[in-house]
Amino acid sequence: MRLLPSLLLLCCAALPLPALAQASSSEAPADQSGGPALSSADTLKLIVDACTQAVGGDAKASEKMTDGGWTPNEIEDTGPYNAVYSGFRDVAPYGEIDLWASVQSFPSQHLGYCRVDFGDTDNALDFAAMAGIAGLTGSVEPRAEGNVYGAWESADKKLLVIGDRTAGAVELEFNLLPGTPAQ
Repeated sequence: MRLLPSLLLLCCAALPLPALAQASSSEAPADQSGGPALSSADTLKLIVDACTQAVGGDAKASEKMTDGGWTPNEIEDTGPYNAVYSGFRDVAPYGEIDLWASVQSFPSQHLGYCRVDFGDTDNALDFAAMAGIAGLTGSVEPRAEGNVYGAWESADKKLLVIGDRTAGAVELEFNLLPGTPAQ
């Protein structure tokens, strides 16, 4: 019977260990890029450059995006009047940034659309850093709990951007009028 209290003490001492080991092994880091964390301005510039390249009408945009560090997703043929690009890239401190872009061709002009989504649960992205990138001007409206909304446009009104961070998820949408189709 003397052994029972010692055994009980030993069992109680060992109980927290599996819980601690389990907690540390199940938590994956949010950033898996392995690179240094980019500033808000550098992250937003990377996104603006990628979206404007993807929807700017360049036939080699997909190759240039891959050369620039984006990994393309497989896309099914969308027909002769709609070109789609989809890809992703790991960027510290946000982890994976997903990008989806489309260029629609109409008889008189092209219309480009690009959407970017990524997590920002630490509210690290400063939306005010968008000002000045690619000549964009606009406004940002912070809200409670780290939520923020912004809208920007270029001086020629051909690049329009709207974005938000809601509940730790960032969504940026770009609309671009790149010009008339090649004849």
